[in-house]
Amino acid sequence: MKNYIYSVITLFLISSSIFGQSPNWTLNENNYQYTMTFVGFLNSDGNGLINPNDKVAAFVNGECRGVANVIYVASQKRYCAYLTAFSNINNETVSFKIYDSAKNLVKNIDKTIAFKTNEHYGNLFQAYPFASPALKLGVEMLDVGFTGIVKNNTVIEGSQITVYLNKGQDVTALNANFVLSPGASVYIGTEKQISGANALNFTNPILFNVLSEDQSIIKQWTVVVKTATGISSYYKKDAVCYEGGSIKVLFSVEKEAVVLNLAGVTLATQIVNNGQVIFTNLAEGTYRVSVGGSFKEIKINLKK
Repeated sequence: MKNYIYSVITLFLISSSIFGQSPNWTLNENNYQYTMTFVGFLNSDGNGLINPNDKVAAFVNGECRGVANVIYVASQKRYCAYLTAFSNINNETVSFKIYDSAKNLVKNIDKTIAFKTNEHYGNLFQAYPFASPALKLGVEMLDVGFTGIVKNNTVIEGSQITVYLNKGQDVTALNANFVLSPGASVYIGTEKQISGANALNFTNPILFNVLSEDQSIIKQWTVVVKTATGISSYYKKDAVCYEGGSIKVLFSVEKEAVVLNLAGVTLATQIVNNGQVIFTNLAEGTYRVSVGGSFKEIKINLKK
């Protein structure tokens, strides 16, 4: 009998240490006239909280003004908390706490908000962040590439990225790889895109939405894919003390513009005539030559 009692007590203590005690966050909603609502997600130390016992609570001066548990929203395949905060006056400072049931840990959220009657924050795509520590805000698309395909060139102008591929490359089912701001994610509409596993048709430009890690910021980016218009060949002549170097470009399409750059500055532009252009009197340096969607870096040396 004693062994049985000891086993039960031991099991109770083990269970308590594993599952912990959920905080007793309660309130009487009938004591308040006004509400403010949130559709939010919970994050602790960079990990999403998805256990039904995980919860978030709103507080004013230490008094609980609302509490909600995490639920799974099957239609969006994500976990959210629907939180209603209560008050009798506007502009009270509302703070938040989250409970991580797996760690039996309560954490304060640094971000506060002023109570506003009938205000609503967050939705199932762009949920309000209840995160400790705060998540990142970046929404940049830094580069785009394609699995198994060599790029000729990438040009980023504002929020448009133009990627140049070889002449004749099929662009109807490209698996795009995205380099984004840390923690950010990329979508077409509200459909999340997985780098390297998307098989997208880039016959026409595609508009992407980049969502920050904390989901508070969204930025639109347009990705354009172009194929080279012809076949190019490049030749150079190094500079010597009495004469500058030269670069000769052969291109299979007439009337195309050939652009010569050095250190990001455009030095000259020539039009293909009789299949070629020649840039002369070049000083020592590494030049970038682009034509018809392809480019080449060419180093001119100074021979002594």
